[in-house]
Amino acid sequence: MSAEGGDGEPGKESPEKLQDEINEVWNQIAINEEQIKPEVDNNPGWKTVRIFVSSTFKDFHQEREILVKKVFADLRAWCEERQLHLIDCDLRWGVPKETTSEVTLKTCLEEIDRCYDDNKVPYFVNMTCKRIGWIPLADELPPNLMKNYRLVFGLSVTEMEIVHAAYRIENPNALFLIRDDSFLNEIEDEDIRKEFIDEVQPRADTKLNILKDKITSRFSERVFTYKCKYVPGERLYSDYMTKKGRPKLELDDNFSKIVLDFFKERIAEQYPVVKTEIDEYLDATFHHKAFMNSRCGIILGVNKKSQRDLIIGRESILKEINDYVENEKDTSGSPKLIIGEAGAGKSSIMAKAASNVLQAMEERAAQPCKVFFHFVGAVPNSTSLLEILRRLLREIKPNSDFPETLEDTVQLVRSELANCHLGRVVIFIDALNQVDRDMHLEPMFWLPEKLAPNVRCVLSLITDSEPHVVLKRRQDFKIRDSEIIVPDLEPGKRLEIVNNYLGLFNKTLSTEQVVPLLGKKASSNPLWLRIACEELRIYGDFNTVTDFIKLLKETLPGLLQQVLERFEKETDRVLLVSTLCLLEVSRFGLLEAELLEILADKDSLEYRETGGEYNPEGSRVIEKRPHLPYAEWASVYRNLRIFLRPYGNPSEGRLDFYHRTLSKVVQDTYLDKSKSDADYNKKRWWWHKKLAEYYRYCGTYDRKVEEYPHHLLFLKRNAKYDEDKKLYCKWLQEFLLDMGAFKRLYDDEFSETLLYYWRECGDEKYDQMCEGYEKEIRQMEKDLAYAPHVTASRFEDVSRLMAQAGKYKEALKVAEDCRDMVKKFPQQWEDEERNEKLMYIYGHIAHIKSLCLPHTQSAKEIPELNDIISMHEEAIQIINNSPKRNEKKYKKYLALQLIKKAYARGGIASRCDAFSVSKFFTKNKTKKEMIELGCKEVEKAISLYQELKDYGHELEAQLTKATLYRGNKEEQLKIYKATRKKCREIFGKEHHLMCRLCFNTGIVYEDANDTESAYRYFRKAYDVGMKVYGPKHAMTQTYREALKEKKYAAVGKKLGHTID
Repeated sequence: MSAEGGDGEPGKESPEKLQDEINEVWNQIAINEEQIKPEVDNNPGWKTVRIFVSSTFKDFHQEREILVKKVFADLRAWCEERQLHLIDCDLRWGVPKETTSEVTLKTCLEEIDRCYDDNKVPYFVNMTCKRIGWIPLADELPPNLMKNYRLVFGLSVTEMEIVHAAYRIENPNALFLIRDDSFLNEIEDEDIRKEFIDEVQPRADTKLNILKDKITSRFSERVFTYKCKYVPGERLYSDYMTKKGRPKLELDDNFSKIVLDFFKERIAEQYPVVKTEIDEYLDATFHHKAFMNSRCGIILGVNKKSQRDLIIGRESILKEINDYVENEKDTSGSPKLIIGEAGAGKSSIMAKAASNVLQAMEERAAQPCKVFFHFVGAVPNSTSLLEILRRLLREIKPNSDFPETLEDTVQLVRSELANCHLGRVVIFIDALNQVDRDMHLEPMFWLPEKLAPNVRCVLSLITDSEPHVVLKRRQDFKIRDSEIIVPDLEPGKRLEIVNNYLGLFNKTLSTEQVVPLLGKKASSNPLWLRIACEELRIYGDFNTVTDFIKLLKETLPGLLQQVLERFEKETDRVLLVSTLCLLEVSRFGLLEAELLEILADKDSLEYRETGGEYNPEGSRVIEKRPHLPYAEWASVYRNLRIFLRPYGNPSEGRLDFYHRTLSKVVQDTYLDKSKSDADYNKKRWWWHKKLAEYYRYCGTYDRKVEEYPHHLLFLKRNAKYDEDKKLYCKWLQEFLLDMGAFKRLYDDEFSETLLYYWRECGDEKYDQMCEGYEKEIRQMEKDLAYAPHVTASRFEDVSRLMAQAGKYKEALKVAEDCRDMVKKFPQQWEDEERNEKLMYIYGHIAHIKSLCLPHTQSAKEIPELNDIISMHEEAIQIINNSPKRNEKKYKKYLALQLIKKAYARGGIASRCDAFSVSKFFTKNKTKKEMIELGCKEVEKAISLYQELKDYGHELEAQLTKATLYRGNKEEQLKIYKATRKKCREIFGKEHHLMCRLCFNTGIVYEDANDTESAYRYFRKAYDVGMKVYGPKHAMTQTYREALKEKKYAAVGKKLGHTID
């Protein structure tokens, strides 16, 4: 951007003096001694690339039209193939004419700042010809702006953009295009000529000549001259312009090619295509650390001596957190809770505390300590309890497998955090009250009643939120000793914050003004105070500041609503309200590129009463969606920026609300929540529909997976008519059957989200799911476009999903077809790759067959058990013959196959007890021989797990070993006793394995008719199960039912025991 205006006072100096004067201005510009180069970004995920377009406005409409509508459109498509969102910053109408000089200049320079933020070194294109543009006078350049941007008086706005974005740093991403002015000779109409030249001569010509010399000497290889022709009698019309239009030019064809080729080359160098597998844990940790650093950078005050950022009024809290973390003698086992109202500054405190601990641990490398930090809502999926706990497990048990389900994960985390053998761990989890609620689990169940001695856990949450209430109910939790209540800011601290904040902009308040400001009750809230200071900073009439202060609302929601009312007057109201509503109903925020596409159709953004029904004709495929002109968006973003945060990858360009208080204000103000639930649901339904329509045809698969099902489920649940509900279920099913979506939702361990969506479609038994996916993969099998190895992998994934859903027969059929496909097309794989695929498939087939066995035992199952053993042997043989057999994943899979094989042998042995079975059915092995073979296999598995230090699976192997000795009471009790002891040493008393060990021990005594001993262990299993699984879990119910049996109920009554 470069605003148009006068050129300052016309000088009457001699050409030589004028030239010396202008050169002196350039000599004052401080430049970097070394060129700043862009940082190569190999990080995975989508990123945003911003290109700032610089020129005077009046004479470069033709070029800007071509850039926006042709060049950047092609470049955008190229970028999307590389997972880059392109945003072109074309600010032709970015600043209203009535705005102050300061706002105009800030708009230009802050947009360049955003280019620095996203791309380290701005992508910048400047166009120059015969206009120099507005040169601000001395009284139009605010001192704080001059200081912050190192501006020099005498430069035009265009020159300021060039200096800030390119000249000072010798920017390699900067392109300069100089239009040949010979076309002016073709223009006879003097009024038209004036649109292309500055009226003040010779100052403008001299400045332009010097500017071109400076550009050419510093950026010689990136300066291009292009030609154009004037088209007489034709006018250039644009969406941006009035009906009278602009003079039309015909540009040299090289213009578009030069720009497109230049930016492709520069972008490709900074963001190369890297084909690597994404480590989701490292990716999430990277984003959480970026968020932590950003919150640490929020200035609530500045230490004048050190010039370092600090958190005024929170020093004592940071010290208390640090003392809690550092106190090695603390054996209370309690977490530290940071409690406060919305806007009290909890996240900033947590970020700073975590950063301090990280820094301290780095300085004390000799004392190993693991530091885990998680900011709920900071990145996609960060509100998922499962993801939080998996990240935590990855930190404290980096070499272990994750449990498949949330329940198992909760139990493992609970036992680990109570394990006295766990090394030193410090945990920070911010905004715990924003974690997604799971209907099957009690909030905070993952946190044990007493933490292990080496564990320190710092949690922040809103006062009296559900997790806070749950923690206060715990008998073992010393709430008073464990809570740090974030207090109101003291008056002295409030004044210090006000003085520091306004002082950054050379503004001060008189005593008469400070008193009413700090006299407002809400001024004790850091967020309210910060917003109020910002409102004062931009308020233009100093004579009425006191009255303005008195009008500020007394509550945080009230002040936010007041600010939004101001925004509505200063920008396009429709775009502002639409942005707020779209962000509010989105699941994980919206990409800026998505907003620009959705907001482009302004006529469709006004809420219309629809009655709840959906009109299928209202949604259509749009091949090429237009973008909202960036200048219109810049006005909206500039106002909302203080309340928005980059959600997820800072360079991805995703936006969401910083504070949930703003979310509540949007709900009340624009979604009518304050009126009634019916009005609220109508408004939300309308905006959810808007996003559902968008994601139905637009967006990447990564974004569709995050957003599209969320909006469809809301529409389905709130649709007025059954026909609409069926329609949304149909759309969701179509999306889930899309292999692009399946690939992203499927999880080898357990596809919890994918199965949940199918259940929400009404497919409780997963019949439609199995039928649909089988149809898709059968079509892939016929389609020659898919290579067999790709089809086989998809067959395997679908089979595993079916098994996860309990559809074992369907899963077995697909798995066997997958096996046959791999065998049929050996040329599609490298030998080792093919063998590895078969290894997993054999193990998978054996697993499914074992799940298909009936619960009641008979001799009929022995052939099937032999077949299961054969499948495991096939997998084991591949492992033993593989050159990779010593790799960790192969050893772990070998141990698993050995255990499952041994378990199958135990199944045969137990049937030999119950039925008269010939040796033919047991592969010529006696019962004793079967048990001996099974024990050897289990011992080998135990040895492998010990080598891998996988203690959990080692204990699982011991459980399998004990089951092989059914009928041998002494041997079974011996194994169970040793295993219980080891379980206590490793995991503590409250672990899901302890439940199984106690229950199995009870069964041994039950088989021996020792009712009292059996009762004692069944009761232990129940007591531990209540703590580990919770009262409603299937395992807890199994233990409860055992205790209710007549003979055990009698023992319990005699001992005075009750069952909850």
